[in-house]
Amino acid sequence: MASVGWIDFSPAHRNRIGSVLDLLRPEGVVDELGLGTMRDALANRLFPGISTIQTRAKYFFIIPYILYDYQSLKPSQRRGRTPTRFLEEKEYEIMWQLAQEYNYIEGNGVIGISKRKPNKIARRPSAIYWNGLSTYNFIDTRGLAASSFLNQAVNPSMESLLSEEPKGDDGGKDDRDAEYESMFRIKVAPKTNWSGSLRLDLDKDEAEFFADRINSLAKNTLLSTALTNERLWQVFNKAGNFADFVKSAIQLPLSDEVRSMLIIAHDFSELAYGIHLAYNCQLQRKVFNRKNFEDDWKDWTKNIQRNMLDYANFNPDVLFTHAITTRAATTQFVNEWWSQTQNGFRDFGVNCRKPLW
Repeated sequence: MASVGWIDFSPAHRNRIGSVLDLLRPEGVVDELGLGTMRDALANRLFPGISTIQTRAKYFFIIPYILYDYQSLKPSQRRGRTPTRFLEEKEYEIMWQLAQEYNYIEGNGVIGISKRKPNKIARRPSAIYWNGLSTYNFIDTRGLAASSFLNQAVNPSMESLLSEEPKGDDGGKDDRDAEYESMFRIKVAPKTNWSGSLRLDLDKDEAEFFADRINSLAKNTLLSTALTNERLWQVFNKAGNFADFVKSAIQLPLSDEVRSMLIIAHDFSELAYGIHLAYNCQLQRKVFNRKNFEDDWKDWTKNIQRNMLDYANFNPDVLFTHAITTRAATTQFVNEWWSQTQNGFRDFGVNCRKPLW
């Protein structure tokens, strides 16, 4: 039987390959237009450090706990075991343990729940949660990727050693951070025997710690507001989709910043939906000579003003202030799409019979 493989030379290579493999899954998307950059930027303003591939909050604690375990090893036990290798080994042990604990049943949030020992996965929790661990200062990563951070922790450069020197009164850390300082700059309290009967529910201390981090480091975002606004939380739980949630949420007392972010995220979603419809409509007509999506396209062009929450004040430039890494070609495309939306696509026609691009 033929097979395809690769030689990886570092954890960074493995993570890059894992990202590519994710695109091959059924739910993967190749984003030639670059709209995903804008979508991710808006999501990060609403839910900083959180992404849809993160399955359970417990992983925010599991990674620091593993690094604490490495730190507690005797020098003889560390010999020949780098932090990167130790983290990888422990993540797989935890994966197999949790998969067995939850009877290999999907839907429990276990990353790699279908894997039985010794089968592994392309992207481990540390890769999936690393940005969030930095965002909420569970680990003070100084902006480094996981592999670079772990390598520097045991092989510090002169620059990093100098940066650790306290500078007068301003160099000190607060009591809470100082209590948990470590070679990995972990800010989560260590726990002994944490993996003995591990499940993915947060205990009281963990939940309070995470809530405190969100409220202090993600102020005035949708995420922090949902934690403190009971009515918003109820709306969030009842909503069947993002559009329904936003329409109900903006009726509640919210800060101007949160309300405006919800509206622009909703309206950009509505605008982008038309792009996908037009593409599929053109594809069906050109390649298969079918009229699939033509009625959907007509409905979208007819109702877009009503479906957007603030059509009159929508401005693509506001999007680009949040998505500062948007490519020039994507910026041009979105501006042109918005312009054509405003004039009813009269340059192209509403029947998907003229080329849209």
